[in-house]
Amino acid sequence: MFEGRFTNAPHVPRGRAFIDSGDMVRNPVDVFERYRARLGHTFSFHFGGARRTVVSTNPEFLEHVLKGNRENFHKSDIQVERMVQFQGKGLVNSHGDEWLRQRRLVAHGFKTKRMAALFPMQRDVLADLMDGFEGNGARVEVHQLMVRFTLRMVGKSLFGRSMKDAELEQIADTISTIQAFIVRQIVQPYKMPWFRISGQTEAHQRLRRAADQIVLRHIKARRTEGTAESDFLKLLLETPYHDTGVPMSEDQVLIESLQLMVAGNETSSNALTWIFYLLARHPEYITQVRDEIRAEVGDAEFTYANLQGLSLTQRIMDEAMRLYPPFWMIDRIALTDDEICGVEIPAGTLVVPYIYGTHRNPDIWADAETFDPSRFEPDRVKARPALGYLPFGAGPRVCVGKNMAIMQMLLIVASFVRSHDFCLADDTPVGIRPMMLLRPDGPIMMRFERRS
Repeated sequence: MFEGRFTNAPHVPRGRAFIDSGDMVRNPVDVFERYRARLGHTFSFHFGGARRTVVSTNPEFLEHVLKGNRENFHKSDIQVERMVQFQGKGLVNSHGDEWLRQRRLVAHGFKTKRMAALFPMQRDVLADLMDGFEGNGARVEVHQLMVRFTLRMVGKSLFGRSMKDAELEQIADTISTIQAFIVRQIVQPYKMPWFRISGQTEAHQRLRRAADQIVLRHIKARRTEGTAESDFLKLLLETPYHDTGVPMSEDQVLIESLQLMVAGNETSSNALTWIFYLLARHPEYITQVRDEIRAEVGDAEFTYANLQGLSLTQRIMDEAMRLYPPFWMIDRIALTDDEICGVEIPAGTLVVPYIYGTHRNPDIWADAETFDPSRFEPDRVKARPALGYLPFGAGPRVCVGKNMAIMQMLLIVASFVRSHDFCLADDTPVGIRPMMLLRPDGPIMMRFERRS
């Protein structure tokens, strides 16, 4: 239908897009925001000066891509090829029956019963971490702090207590290094031959293989020794597929466990960084959260059940993830010609539901740059388009670990607010560094004091 055409959306000239490719490496959101301000909610350009791409912040457009006609929009080669090269093929980067088969099995681990069963371990790991964190008024880089806390909590949930902290840190460092390399490949695809010739691709593969061996040792040990713990590794090794009655192979367990670790640690640590940053900038909400904890929990320890009553705390988290969504964009590829909201989408076009821009779309969010948790009061939520807010994605491929991430973040925020006073150490402006996820562009220094 649209053979030989690009698209009829407002368009960035190819030359301009190529010139901007360097800025895309440094901060793609800045480039997208310039295009959005000039061209509106849906626009087209050549990604890296080469690939035809349509970007949208229109909830109706996003609903068509992620839900209504999702079978026509598969994940692009950014994940199906680039990420498979380093992560293997698992739930995150498969499609069709293969994806559904993996999703059904992995989703068992995120049922309410299993999360409630895992909660005491999560609480114990956090308690050990907080016992070792005095917060004596010294300057603390909050992103590093949150990475350390979520890494232990996610890692112990996945691999149990046998995984050493140093092993978890090596895996996490490897993941971060590889993700940065994948981003470079995505935004500068013309450099791919140079990455191979110069040995950079193989160097990153060596890092991956070393991290894989750590996880494989634990998988093999668990096969022979077993465990009484109810962690995800146990579930992945023992739960049979619905169609064959046979559990995953060790190689597939390796892939799925690492993909869960990537998603769990990165999502939660980045979201928490921004939550603490915004709380410190708006300390009146710290007082309100303390009042809510006093009313809902009192002096009791946190449980899976009583965390659910912290509705204000949840609204604060939602508003933080609106302003700084962990996943700032989603990528899809059109398999066949399509048309969305009057925009022609030729087969092969890269389609980007642009979450960061959607969360700042003035047609959805009044005074969009302002931090206002009351936006997430139930009546106001009902009045908005469903896909006006999608920090974990949307549709059948919404993040499988969404509820686990929310539980962990609620526990960490509530625990810190109850036990510590905290504030920003200085007023240095904090910008964003969009990689696979949305990170701060520099250190966020804070001071924590333990409360009596």
